[in-house]
Order: sequence, then C-alpha cells, then structure tokens
Amino acid sequence: MKRKNILLFLMMVLWLAACQEKVEYPIEPRITNQGIAYVIDADSTLTGEVILSIGYTDGDGDLGLDDNDTLYPFGVKDPHYYNLIVDYIGPNDTLDFSARFKRLVFDDEVKAISGTMEYKMMLLNPLSPHDSIQLRVHIIDRALHESNTIETPVISFAPLGRNNH
Repeated sequence: MKRKNILLFLMMVLWLAACQEKVEYPIEPRITNQGIAYVIDADSTLTGEVILSIGYTDGDGDLGLDDNDTLYPFGVKDPHYYNLIVDYIGPNDTLDFSARFKRLVFDDEVKAISGTMEYKMMLLNPLSPHDSIQLRVHIIDRALHESNTIETPVISFAPLGRNNH
C-alpha cells in the first residue's frame, strides 16, 4: 500500500511538471514602463528622487553585468559600459543618466526571464527654471542585444521658489 502511494505521488508530480508551459521570449530584451514617481526629500526641498519601474522580458536571461565586467565591450570607455540607458529629456537639452545594473540570473543556463526592476535617480537642481521632466530608456543585454525604447510620461514638479497651483 505504501509503495502504491509513493508511485501515485511520483506520477502526480511528473504529470504536474509536464503540464507547465515553457515560457519563450525573443532573445532581444523587451521593456515596458511600469510607472514613474517623483518623491521630494522630506528633509530638504532642494532634492528629490525619481523612481522608475521597468518591466522586462529576455529570452536567454542574459541581463545585467557583474562587477568584474570591465573589459571590452563593457570597459569604462567602451560604448557598452552602461546597460541601462536613461536620457533625461529637458525642454532644451538631453542629459545622460545611464547606469549599470547587476546580473539578474547567476547560472549559465539559458532560460527566459521576466520581472520588474526599479531605478532610482537623485535629482538635485533647485535652480532649474523647468517644472517637468521626461525620461527615454532602453537596456542592453550581455550579448549586446538592445531592447525597445520607452518614454515616460512627463513628470511635473515645482522647482525651488515656485509653487504648483
């Protein structure tokens, strides 16, 4: 009887494992805007933080860089040093807020991944005459595949000395 229960349990586990669909995504990363917020520092009216939530998918799971990824093509002076490309779009100019994000999968197994990451940027520009910002974003995987580009909605805020009315 005990042997029959074990066999039945193993068959059920195998059946459940076989029923799971394998998720497949293209090997090029794909991103979506999951939200953006501007949070004013409670201790100071001179600084604020933009928090950008980015949804991602990648078919081979090779997103992110290790700390030791410092040689070509990820070296400091190389074009792919940053894997999170963020442009701050102002009324008259564009500023680079690009960054590196850590590896998301730590084994070498090729597998599709999806999730959400947050990127926090400190804004310290109290003398800016502008009362809004917008961001343009894309990511690059370890195989140098580039994702689609997203743009955030415009974020409005009141710089120092101005009020939002």
